Order: sequence, then structure tokens, then C-alpha cells
Amino acid sequence: MRRAGAASLVIGAAIVVVALGWWWITYGEVVKYGYLSWREASHCLVLSSDICSLATALCLGSHPRVLVSYWSSALWLGLIAVSASLLLAGHAAAVGQR
Repeated sequence: MRRAGAASLVIGAAIVVVALGWWWITYGEVVKYGYLSWREASHCLVLSSDICSLATALCLGSHPRVLVSYWSSALWLGLIAVSASLLLAGHAAAVGQR
């Protein structure tokens, strides 16, 4: 049980870090060119919208297409994995106290 929790924590944290980096690479340029403010771009971190798609389409020339297609669900998957690891750790601690 502990190994699964630790593995889930490491994998989830890695996914969150990659998602944040992917978002930064994509929307850093969008903000730099004035298509969105940081506040508007931060909404693209957690959900996809037409505004996010339009802003990245306007910014296509500055970086490869693969990086432009940021997938907001990547962040959520990482957060789910981190949460599951914390639940597993809490459950293991509660079972260990009995």
C-alpha cells in the first residue's frame, strides 16, 4: 500500500510539473504578444475555452504546433494522482493505528 501511494505521488507530481511547464511554454508567448493577460491565460491552465484556442491560434508562428496544443486535462490528471496518493497514505496510517 505504501509503495502504491509513493508511486502515485511521484507520478502525479511529475504530471503536474509537466502540465505547468507545457502551459508556460504555450501561454507565456501568448501573454508576451498581448493576446491574453496573465489572468485570462491562467484560466486556460484548468479548462479549455474558445478564447484559449483563439489566442494560441494567433500565436502559432512562435513555437511548434505540438507545444501549442496544451491539454488542460493533464493538470487535472496529475492532481487526481496526487490526491489518490494522499488518500492511500491516510488510509494506511489509519489502518496502522488499529
